[in-house]
Amino acid sequence: MQTNGTPAPYPQYSTYACAVCKRRKRKCSMELPECRSCTSRQQQCEYRPPTSASVHSASPAALQHVAPKKTPIPPVPPAFPADYFLDNFAFQCRQGQIPLQIVTICNTLLEFTQEPRLIARLYFERVHSFFPFVSNKNFYEHFPPAYAPPNPISTILIACMKLVSWSPRDDAVKNPKSPSYFAIKRTLVETDIAGVWSLQLLQATILLSLYELGHAIYPAAYITVGACIRYALALGINESLTMNFNSPGVMPLEQEEKRRAWWAVLILDRFVNIGYPKRPLMTQDPAPDAILPTDDTIFDQGAITVDQLYTISTPAEPGLSPFAKLAQAAYLLGCVFRHICDLRVDALHQEEGMQLSGQLQRLLEVLSDENEISAATAMCSSALITLHDPNAANTHPAYLAFAKELLQPVVEEPSQSVKDFLAANIDYQAHPSPFLGHWIYHAGTVVLRLNAQTGEDFGKVEYLTRRLEALGQRWLSA
Repeated sequence: MQTNGTPAPYPQYSTYACAVCKRRKRKCSMELPECRSCTSRQQQCEYRPPTSASVHSASPAALQHVAPKKTPIPPVPPAFPADYFLDNFAFQCRQGQIPLQIVTICNTLLEFTQEPRLIARLYFERVHSFFPFVSNKNFYEHFPPAYAPPNPISTILIACMKLVSWSPRDDAVKNPKSPSYFAIKRTLVETDIAGVWSLQLLQATILLSLYELGHAIYPAAYITVGACIRYALALGINESLTMNFNSPGVMPLEQEEKRRAWWAVLILDRFVNIGYPKRPLMTQDPAPDAILPTDDTIFDQGAITVDQLYTISTPAEPGLSPFAKLAQAAYLLGCVFRHICDLRVDALHQEEGMQLSGQLQRLLEVLSDENEISAATAMCSSALITLHDPNAANTHPAYLAFAKELLQPVVEEPSQSVKDFLAANIDYQAHPSPFLGHWIYHAGTVVLRLNAQTGEDFGKVEYLTRRLEALGQRWLSA
């Protein structure tokens, strides 16, 4: 077909014959806007879309002219702003925003979290009691309604809540490396790649690392703790210990929840190194003015005020909450690690060791009123043994007397609650912390060594074994 005597460079075609050629049963060139037959006969050329019946009855040769349906391409989510890491100053200057990313939850996790309210209730009963860093109030206020589709980030957090609430007594197989565990690990990797940025995701990773530590899943536990530290630093959670409490736009409860998340990371970093104290920590020791967690009951209620805050330099006192005491114990444990790695032998170094020992013993005095051995008590006791006998060779009479007194609470006959737990599966200490296991084991090694080297009776190992048996029904690391 020609226009003004010049051939069209790119002729266009219809996907079906014109109405005239169909009626005359002639072959149609299907050129647009008019076919060659209609142009030569000077007839009006009209293309009419075929009906569905005509398409289904058409021959295969005719069907090849029907345009195929195009599959819609899903929109590509906005990429994570790389300048947040490459040039954070430029990111702040341009007031950059981190876009909301979407991650797909696999069917394994969707099935694993089918009863989210029951999962949350068990978590707050079994884990929150000794490691309260997730706000009960915030969690339930943002809990998705039953009719709403599951929120991916909330689903991951709920899955980790259910995972860390798992007890070997609940499963005949007693295998912590379950399909749900692997599904959570894969999903967390996918969230990193997708660029998901959320405090809830950090909380989920902290719970995963607690689960791996409690059930001795190594080296995954050590690596996951490191991932928690990196993610928390990237979120800026570490600044919550010294940040101005009245920061614009930051609610007191939100600030406290961030602070507790960072303390949870600090505690895990020190605990994961407790078996190898000379391994470098991945986090720095908090400053003396670092703010401790507030009262646990007030935290759950969400009624946070400035006059309820204490710093790390606050003397140990009964008024501090259990989580604040655990934070103090972890801080002092980190100081012990740093002290024994310092190779100085001068008087100043010895004086620092004596001051550190005095701080630990004062905290133990405050903790001595508790009926059972708490996580803070276990951490302080391990820190004192590590400080005074880092090479497991001290036989000085003063140390032997000190060690015998320190070991007494854990080597004496187990309480009736432990006996009941072993006999009838009654909850021991409601739900014990996995941090207890290392001190009971550590005490056992000290008792065996001192009994053999001195000939004295520093305690009965069978009592320690019974405690580990009781703890092992909750945490396999025991």
